[in-house]
Amino acid sequence: MVRGLSSRALTLVWLAGLGLCVAASGLSASNGRPPEVFLPVGISGAVYVTSGYVMVRRRPGNRIGYLLGAIGLFQAGQVALRHLLPVTEVTNVALGPVGPVILSYVLLAYPSGVLAGRIERWVVGGIALTFALFAVATVLTVDPMAHGTSRCPPCVANPLRITDLSVFPVIDNLNSVAVVAAGLVVSILCLRRWLQAREGARRVLAPVLFGGIVTGLGFAVVGLVFFTRLDFSLGAQVLLLLQILIPIALAVTFVSVFAARGAVSAAVVQLGATPRTEALEDALRHALGDRELIVARWSAASGAYLDREGQRVDLDQLDRSRAALRLERDGQPLAAVVHDATLNVDAELVATVADAVRFSVESTELRDQLRARGGDVADLPRGEVTFLFGDLEGSTEMLSTLGDAYIDVLAELRRIVREVTDRFAGRVVDARADECFLAFAAPTQAVTAAIEIQRRLGDASWPPGAEPRMRIGLHRGTPDLTSDGYVGLDVHRAARVMATAQGGQIVASAAVATALGDQLPAGVTLLPVGYVSLKGIAEPEFLYRVADAG
Repeated sequence: MVRGLSSRALTLVWLAGLGLCVAASGLSASNGRPPEVFLPVGISGAVYVTSGYVMVRRRPGNRIGYLLGAIGLFQAGQVALRHLLPVTEVTNVALGPVGPVILSYVLLAYPSGVLAGRIERWVVGGIALTFALFAVATVLTVDPMAHGTSRCPPCVANPLRITDLSVFPVIDNLNSVAVVAAGLVVSILCLRRWLQAREGARRVLAPVLFGGIVTGLGFAVVGLVFFTRLDFSLGAQVLLLLQILIPIALAVTFVSVFAARGAVSAAVVQLGATPRTEALEDALRHALGDRELIVARWSAASGAYLDREGQRVDLDQLDRSRAALRLERDGQPLAAVVHDATLNVDAELVATVADAVRFSVESTELRDQLRARGGDVADLPRGEVTFLFGDLEGSTEMLSTLGDAYIDVLAELRRIVREVTDRFAGRVVDARADECFLAFAAPTQAVTAAIEIQRRLGDASWPPGAEPRMRIGLHRGTPDLTSDGYVGLDVHRAARVMATAQGGQIVASAAVATALGDQLPAGVTLLPVGYVSLKGIAEPEFLYRVADAG
């Protein structure tokens, strides 16, 4: 159903509207009007009616399509009544501004169909009130027998006129000034909306910018024609042609906005069964054309939404061009998507994005649970591997201080480790309690990941009494990979290297330094510590402390 109309009924209404537009052109032609007069009537009305029909079929709950169709029907209906019932010429003159008023609303409310700002509501209301007063004054003062006889042969006298003819020119001139002012204000507001919008919204609002400029010029030309009594027939025809492009541009962009839903679904399928949140964020940015889109996860430890860098995202401080989609699970915050506000015009698209993000977060959590139990063995790197061992310093004291809140801190710690590991192409070998065991094929990735973990821990917001400091050890070797995971002396050596570090430090073995060579990440240095005896290993190990500018 479409607002009470079935699809078939809506199609019949559309066909009736097209028929009215053709009839209006025919009536104009039958009264001896030249083609440049009667053809635009039919073409303009048909374009508006068809564009509105397309938009209503696409999104029946959005009023923009209905309003565009109303403009086309109103234009054609005025012409038809003018020739079928000459007595209606008075009301035709009075109601002439109705189409432009509706178009002003469409331009300022596109694409949601709702005027979002107070200024826009005041402007549209002011324009409607001004022209309503003009309509009443026109009905009470105009005499078609003396005004506009060239437009409505044969005309009849206005039975409602209560004043002499000298009053109407004053009202007409005031209306011309109001028309020019209204066109200027609408153009400025359309330009303002476009300038305040972000990249994705600007593409959606491009036809609004064009429409605002054309509407403003049209209002100005019409006002000048009436005010100066000059003949701007050629300019009027050009403006009419440009105005016909407005509903086409609006409809095409409107449809393209909703086509993004399929792009989002395709992106999720392409990411596979366990899409990482970071990869999903990139895919959504591409699918929706919004390079500033953010997928933020909820951190119970921080009591805030965090982006991919672990920074807080304040959903209550977004500007008007951005909107936040909040996701919950069992009544608790789960994640949020900060996106272009124009996304809200399509409820189904919002639901698709929400499902994609929810699926990503929950599948990632499931994967983390499997990793914590020693899963993903087949996916571990083989041959030469750089190990990263880490654990929390003073975890027992922290548990005593925090109590139940320690669970949230631990969950946040694991999430940081997982996100950094995924970002730098590592693999989680094991993640139990406050410890982590990671594997990287390249030593540079392991070093960069270790630095990033320490940075994220330092930048994160923690509850009072929790300042988790992780000690990290790096070692490179060639372990054996069995169905239970890595085995061999290199695994034990990596764990012993970690044990020499203090909270917040990163210590690497000589094997890591040799593998790195001159491939150290920018800003990273290896500070020699010297030979250190490792527990349970006969020969001492030469160790380095990894440091960077931070």
